[in-house]
Amino acid sequence: AADAMEMLLLSVLGPALRCDWRLTSTEVAGITTVVFAGMLLGAPGWGAVSDKRGRWSVFALSLCLMAYFGLLCSFSPDYFWLVSLRGVVGFNIGGAASSFTLLSEYLPQQHRAKVLILYNLFWGLGSTFEILLAYLVLPTLGWRYLVAFSSLPLFLFMLTLGFLLASGRAEEAAAVIDQIARENRRPAMEGRPAVATSDRGQLKALFHPFYRRTSFILFSLWFGVAFSYYGIVLVSTEIFRFHQDCFSTAQSVTVAHNTTESVVDNSCCRGLQSDDYTAMLISSLGEFVIIPVNMLTIDALGRRATLGINYLLTGVFFGLTYLCVPKAATTAFLFLIRAHSAGIFNTIYIYTTEVYPTVIRSLGLGICSAMARLGSMTTPFVAQVIMPDVSVLLAFISQSLFSLALAADGASAADGASAADGIQKD
Repeated sequence: AADAMEMLLLSVLGPALRCDWRLTSTEVAGITTVVFAGMLLGAPGWGAVSDKRGRWSVFALSLCLMAYFGLLCSFSPDYFWLVSLRGVVGFNIGGAASSFTLLSEYLPQQHRAKVLILYNLFWGLGSTFEILLAYLVLPTLGWRYLVAFSSLPLFLFMLTLGFLLASGRAEEAAAVIDQIARENRRPAMEGRPAVATSDRGQLKALFHPFYRRTSFILFSLWFGVAFSYYGIVLVSTEIFRFHQDCFSTAQSVTVAHNTTESVVDNSCCRGLQSDDYTAMLISSLGEFVIIPVNMLTIDALGRRATLGINYLLTGVFFGLTYLCVPKAATTAFLFLIRAHSAGIFNTIYIYTTEVYPTVIRSLGLGICSAMARLGSMTTPFVAQVIMPDVSVLLAFISQSLFSLALAADGASAADGASAADGIQKD
């Protein structure tokens, strides 16, 4: 939830600073891109350390640093300091995936998919809360207070980290497992855990002949889902500015040059309005709606169908959003894109943790997350540069066609899910 708040902050921070600091479109996109660049570096780095040293130490340290530098961002005196500090925040967000890896390792196969999908409920809660917070704080107190308040939940969540998880400490691990067995009134574990040392956290293991094809397919899918998901997050704050004529809400202003003439104000410096927040909130609710749908499809239809359907519908609704239709219809399209792109994220996280073994699981998730950050770094220039400065149509075509192209690729990757489950059993 705290991770989602830091990420969704980007969708409202750019438009606010565009007006306050008179930023160009490229500078606005840079605020978002630098966070994803930090994640690009942080995700594989934290993932490798997590496989070598354990999940807890990485998760706790990255959480502390994320909270500290997130708070410092609110004191940024200028654009350089803001993007520098946001880059450090992004680097530490890359370590947050350790929590997902940790939970996946505790869950038995028959319950794993459903519980991990429910886990994403908290991302939706965090993103929705951030939009409500922005609605209350941004117009009255300004962006600095919003940035500060967005970091506070991280400090609160650090108080919940009172547990031990370390790599390579077999006896302590055995004691924890025995305690779990006693509390659940189950028989004690037979034998003792062994310490695996070969290929632990080694990048080359991801490209072993057994994993190579799956790794490359996953890289493309992670790139694509981030490109689509964060594309719609950023487009949600921009699209209504470009559809003013469709909604019949363009405002006229009077300018005097010896004559009085009515013109349309097309200034890029337009603060978010209450209906913009409403549309963003409605689109965020799509993340909740897709959760029960994914819970039904991921086991009943499999990873292949779930990924393929969500990618296909994301592309279709992205294309429909460009159409000049009533505002309610545009908001509905945003809702459906957000839902299906979140559904891709839900599924691909689960598949990735299933397909890689324990010794490279965090590293594999980290590298895939890094590929997603490449997609995330690309999408601000589509939503915040190409859309306002080049062509709205070109921006939507690129988003739509990319998702449609990956629908078949998603089906291909998911074919390996049954094999991955077999690896887990072995």
